[in-house]
Amino acid sequence: MHFPPSAAHLAQREYSIDGEPTATPGGAVALTTGSFTSGLTGVNVSLDNLLTKIIWFSLVCLCVLILLVRVAQMSNAHLRHLFSLTANRNQQTFWTHDRTTIWPKVKKYLLYAPLRHKRHNREMRLSSAINMGTLPSRFHTLLLLAYLGSNFAYCTILDYSSQNKHQLIAEVRGRTGVLAVVNMIPLFVLAGRNNPLIKLLRVSFDTYNLLHRWMGRIVVLESVIHTLAWATNQIMIHGSGSVGEKLRTHASFQYGTVASCGMVFLLLQSPSAVRHAFYETFLHVHQLTALAVVIGVYFHLDLDHLPQLPYIKAVIGIWGADRVIRFWRIVYRCYSFRKGWTTVLVEALPGEACRLTFDMRRPWVFTPGCHVYVYLPSISVHMSHPFSVAWSEEQLTGPSDPDPEKASAEKSSATSTSISLVVHKRSGMTAKLYDRAIATPNGRLNLKGAVEGPYGGLESLASYGTVVMFAGGIGITHQVSHVRNLVAGHAAGTVAARKLVLIWTVRNTEHLEWVRPWMDVILALPGRREVLKILLFVTKPRSPREVISPSATVQMYPGRPQPEVILDKEIEERCGAMAVTVCGPGSLADSVRAAARRRVDVASLDFIEESFTW
Repeated sequence: MHFPPSAAHLAQREYSIDGEPTATPGGAVALTTGSFTSGLTGVNVSLDNLLTKIIWFSLVCLCVLILLVRVAQMSNAHLRHLFSLTANRNQQTFWTHDRTTIWPKVKKYLLYAPLRHKRHNREMRLSSAINMGTLPSRFHTLLLLAYLGSNFAYCTILDYSSQNKHQLIAEVRGRTGVLAVVNMIPLFVLAGRNNPLIKLLRVSFDTYNLLHRWMGRIVVLESVIHTLAWATNQIMIHGSGSVGEKLRTHASFQYGTVASCGMVFLLLQSPSAVRHAFYETFLHVHQLTALAVVIGVYFHLDLDHLPQLPYIKAVIGIWGADRVIRFWRIVYRCYSFRKGWTTVLVEALPGEACRLTFDMRRPWVFTPGCHVYVYLPSISVHMSHPFSVAWSEEQLTGPSDPDPEKASAEKSSATSTSISLVVHKRSGMTAKLYDRAIATPNGRLNLKGAVEGPYGGLESLASYGTVVMFAGGIGITHQVSHVRNLVAGHAAGTVAARKLVLIWTVRNTEHLEWVRPWMDVILALPGRREVLKILLFVTKPRSPREVISPSATVQMYPGRPQPEVILDKEIEERCGAMAVTVCGPGSLADSVRAAARRRVDVASLDFIEESFTW
């Protein structure tokens, strides 16, 4: 194999043991071993540039492939939606089966498949206090292995014909350093809440967060190899004492050491057990350490005038843009000069939960299934947590001026938006919030706060004739917004839904109070009895008398649901295409996933899971 010549072969001067150029007899200029410990000497710059282009090309091709698949899916869903708007149950028969056998197999064995048998989002725990995280899906695992394998291959494409081992080590140093900096760009793109690929490719932030964690580990590994390769040549050529001397006298190496040590520290705190045990502390330390790493890499490249400096500038631009957009979202939605910051009504609920209602300062377009990040400075100064938006309402605002003449001049069409969500007590901010609310005489608390968003809401259920929604515990907050939208859309003739089934699993009947006001509104919607069936499963009822079905369309059962039995029944009675969605504990999500996977080749069935792993 022919490799592009390295910088060592192209150099026209020799370096002494201290890096100074020296002449050889006859006027020729050659290289000695001393020049391989810094700079681009020994680094195959042309091959590094080629591999960088290959990385960008492969990432762009992957995005284009996913985009084409998404466009095809959305086009099919749009046509299905249009043709099903005025169709009755019999007229939707065309959409009950897939017209190809390939796509169901892709979903069954790749897209919906867990890594091995069944476990995907069910957390692996060594004990009640030690959470080892979740397993990636089969498709995600293949993506990660392909990216890890390609980076490993790029690191091993070296000029093995060189007789100078110091030059080979220098090439490793350069290659791993280049790859680490190049990979930092997608690393930071994937970490951003305003990642443009989320909406473009219709891929959830949760998936990008998974890829971000594993790509970060690749960057750390390459940075460590980069540092070790430099130290190896330094010690072999100048002796072990020269490493400390370099670090004391050269600012570039000092900043490089800061970056490398920071990356190793990020790796040590990245295991799931650490993140889950000290999440709020982890998040702050993680962000500050990442900032130190970026600063260290920037000055390491800048002081040595290395060609990878534009890459780290791009990283800074990406990170800075995400922070600016997030700040603008918060201020625009939650602050006005006349009213100040958003007010928050906190209501303590049975079952150690709180209902939060935000009186937004500006209207927004509510999308079913979206979520927001909540800021409550009086509870937790610096933290923001994601929660599903369960309900949103718009109300006409009356005139603010008591003078009738001035009031009549104000626009009567002004509206105010309120959003509501339910927070279950866990630890940290959620525990503090519930404890403060329950301590008040009436269980109600008024605070100042803000929300950042909305995010998510990528999946539309409007084109499906049959929608089966599973919810576990607090996961009902994600599903209730879809139920409201579909029932109202059915009455208005704007959705294809003709059959909706909501399955909600709760520990006891106290938890029903979490969404009772909203469910009362849904149950009163016109045409609700024709389209919506609710199945409530109470796993630990305090008395058998609690589990009583109030009507034929709202039924209660003791114990846990069996997704296989429910799906078999609903598939037999389905109308049109079918969507199966789930939001809840990992064990429930994995059970629903397994049941849906076994039936994707029986009906035109799409499985949608809402989760947030961290």
